[in-house]
Amino acid sequence: MKANFIFIFVTTIVLSGCATQTMTGGAYTASQARQAQVVKKGTVVSVKAIQISGGASGIGGAGGAALGGIAGANSGRLGSNQQAASMVAGALIGGIAGHLADNAINTVEGQEITVQLPNGTEIAVAQEIDKKEGAFSVGEQVRILTSPTGMTRITR
Repeated sequence: MKANFIFIFVTTIVLSGCATQTMTGGAYTASQARQAQVVKKGTVVSVKAIQISGGASGIGGAGGAALGGIAGANSGRLGSNQQAASMVAGALIGGIAGHLADNAINTVEGQEITVQLPNGTEIAVAQEIDKKEGAFSVGEQVRILTSPTGMTRITR
């Protein structure tokens, strides 16, 4: 029974980490669909590799603490001080490890793309690298799409 609970719990944590929203130029949320956007054209003048951190969701830390506590509970005699100490240590270590894993899962490779508009103005946008289209390059002609809320993306 305990093994089934642990398996279900770990599977839930792993799958919830995979459900993050992509931040590429071609990714739209449901609320962004069918919204008019201002389109400008420009030339990429600079590209810098960055990491975009979505922040920890808290699920990894909580899940790691729970699993660590369960693992620690199996150490020592039932109800003993040793068992209690093992549960606390397991929860702390599991929580830290889960938090670190959660941060790693929610961090993506991106680019800070600086684009020069035809009037000479330069703008910079940070976004995730689209795995299908690849990274942007200096000299590339691009489109800059800006929504009414100010969200800007760069596309080919």
